[in-house]
Amino acid sequence: MLIDMTIANFKSVKEPQTISFEAVRDGRLDASKVVAVNDKLNLIRTAAIIGPNGAGKSTFIRALEALKFIITAADDAENPLRILAGTAFQYDPQSKIEPATINLRVVLDKGTGNDDSVIAVYTLKATYKKIFEETLYHIIGRSKKLMFERKIDDASLLADDDSDVTYKYRWGKMYRGEKKRLVGKLDAQHSFLSASAHKGGETSSMLYRWVDFNLHILPMGVSQASEKYLADMIEAHKDWVEQLKNFLWALDITDIRDVRVQNGRVIFIHTNVTQHYASYFSTESLSLRRLCLMGIAFFESFTVGRTLVIDDFGMLLHPYVLAHIVEIFEACNRGFGSQMLVVDCNPSLLKSGLLRRDGVYFAEKSSESSTVYFSLANYKFSRSKDKTQAQYMAGAFGALPLLSEFTFVDASDKEV
Repeated sequence: MLIDMTIANFKSVKEPQTISFEAVRDGRLDASKVVAVNDKLNLIRTAAIIGPNGAGKSTFIRALEALKFIITAADDAENPLRILAGTAFQYDPQSKIEPATINLRVVLDKGTGNDDSVIAVYTLKATYKKIFEETLYHIIGRSKKLMFERKIDDASLLADDDSDVTYKYRWGKMYRGEKKRLVGKLDAQHSFLSASAHKGGETSSMLYRWVDFNLHILPMGVSQASEKYLADMIEAHKDWVEQLKNFLWALDITDIRDVRVQNGRVIFIHTNVTQHYASYFSTESLSLRRLCLMGIAFFESFTVGRTLVIDDFGMLLHPYVLAHIVEIFEACNRGFGSQMLVVDCNPSLLKSGLLRRDGVYFAEKSSESSTVYFSLANYKFSRSKDKTQAQYMAGAFGALPLLSEFTFVDASDKEV
């Protein structure tokens, strides 16, 4: 499970900003929406980033995508760091030449019985040319243990030729995996975590598997990649077809009798009182395709642990449907510790009782055009008189668009 992630100098974010799933201690908040990791740590299931267009809500998602791309890149990938090209904060001359920073905290093992929980703390600092710092710690119980540390040598900071970059390494006593021989083969563009995991390193493989398998960043739902994912999951889980029909029925899509896969393509069978017809995934409405993708991703998260990340969550969806999807995820998500992070500008996510207040983050731009994230939990409220949605629309929390009048003036309409 994802505890939190902090990013700095990445796209619209300049100073360090954190989105956290860690539940605050407040008896007024719904305890049923929380998963206990240990006696000190509880995590919420569903979190949302809300704010106006252009505020940098999706910057956090782009950072997750970049981190996943860099960590899971193949050993022979030319330069995985290329995904960081142009991502440094552009409005500050100093920031433009400094590395982006991404820090991730993840629960690798909740622990059972007498076994302590294991939490990974991973930090990556890099530009699109080279890695400056990479560290991995494990928090075992209440003790923080170094696994490995990789920092660029001071003499290499100003090196123009990345082939001349050298690093200083440290390994903790509990690190298990290839060390010095691997270092000699590693260049400045590839992460040690990735290289070690590909070599079967026990320590690195734990976090690598979480990023590769458990972190699921959904596509928009309208591409060939989306159809392939949908087809593969239906082929692997035949019983999910009935589940998918019921899911769509619950969202007021009641005319689909069957969903089939033929030659890798998804086919929908529609029916009404007089006739039925078949249609391909690519010819269906964009909203139906998106809902099917979300539904199948939900089913997977209900059977194995996943951290689902959905950008533009409300795109093409009715506000009532959007809120009900969250309700379905919360109601069916039991036992595997799955989570969902959504990004949207729709205030329907602020419906009373839908999300815990510590699961709601607002995004807005500061005076220097950098994105700032802040939690709804920072504001006082009364459980008996929850008017969060109306208060937000009235501007109580900020993170609203500033609107002004606009009139189009055609050149031919101007007086001479």
